[in-house]
Amino acid sequence: MKRVIIMNAVPTNNGDAALVLGLRDKLINRGYEVLISTTKFNTVKELYPEVSWEKADYEFKPMYLRIFRVFPWLKKYVMKYRVKHNKAYQTADFVIGAPGGYINSYYGIEDKLYCMKLMKKFHGVKLVMYSQSVGPLNEEDAKILKEYMNQFELFMARDEISYKHVKGFKNCIKTNDAAFLLDNQACNQGNKKGTVAVSVREWKYDDRSKEKYIALVKAFVEQCIESGKHVEFISTCQGLEGYVDDSKMAEEIVSHLAKKYQDQVKVDKGYYTLYELRKKLHKYEFVIGTRLHMCILTMLAGIPALNISYEVKGKECFRMLGFEKYSVDYNSEVKESLEVLKDFMENIDNLNREYRKRIVAMNEEAEKYFELMVTEIFEK
Repeated sequence: MKRVIIMNAVPTNNGDAALVLGLRDKLINRGYEVLISTTKFNTVKELYPEVSWEKADYEFKPMYLRIFRVFPWLKKYVMKYRVKHNKAYQTADFVIGAPGGYINSYYGIEDKLYCMKLMKKFHGVKLVMYSQSVGPLNEEDAKILKEYMNQFELFMARDEISYKHVKGFKNCIKTNDAAFLLDNQACNQGNKKGTVAVSVREWKYDDRSKEKYIALVKAFVEQCIESGKHVEFISTCQGLEGYVDDSKMAEEIVSHLAKKYQDQVKVDKGYYTLYELRKKLHKYEFVIGTRLHMCILTMLAGIPALNISYEVKGKECFRMLGFEKYSVDYNSEVKESLEVLKDFMENIDNLNREYRKRIVAMNEEAEKYFELMVTEIFEK
């Protein structure tokens, strides 16, 4: 049985869990053994004990990070030692960079790419970057990416804007979001009426205004309640100690609401695994989602979603779906955005059908790209 290592996974975030576990399931169904290299190893292993996990080679305890600040050359030496001598890697045939949005200058890219390069050097694997957003990149990171691009047998960019960053390389193709590999869980009886889910997040990059964002979400919540809806804040990122918790932003927004609106709002602060969250989504009439994969998981449940886009990936995904008008900017004007929300709610029954049709098409497209990787890279 051939072995695949998926690297750069962060499944404490249910958006990332959707990406990496959906891909894992497809690989297993095709007869591959799958090991996933992850950050937050102990937490992730407890959340998903049925999955084979390995500690990410570029994640270090604070003590080591302090040493690396004094001796920066030592970090690459340690990563090299880890990758070379990891017995779990020695029988690997292929390495896939986990789907997602980490090839940008917000988080830093070199450690992830370097460890993948080491896998090829020491273990002779074929490398694939799967369904990845690319950018924005500063000048230094753009140079780093260029230096590593020839390591990949295949580099898959998940939207048009990402593809523009890499299309000059012969090993690149444009795909759609890997979360569409997940099975469609639309309920035949239709979604329930009356309760709306809202997912939020704070975005500190690109000179975004937190105040404008709060005003936007506040107006959306008030409009939903005035239309007879109950609102529940819930996110793909919440409830885990030591990790991003969007419920804190939700509570801050609720604190800006008048008492009559607060009485119709609930902030769900609990943690849900991917499977628990997918089941829970069926209770909502629709979702207003800042995190893109909250929207995608909602649509996979057969329920319409309106996106608040803080990065280009949200707008691009909704454009590919044919619903670009239902993706508003993180700092868009309240008045204009409320018109979008009103149109969305007025057409919800028709949108329910249209979203379901488009999700089927996106699932078929994701399956096509998966097959391309397997047949052109793994089975040649």
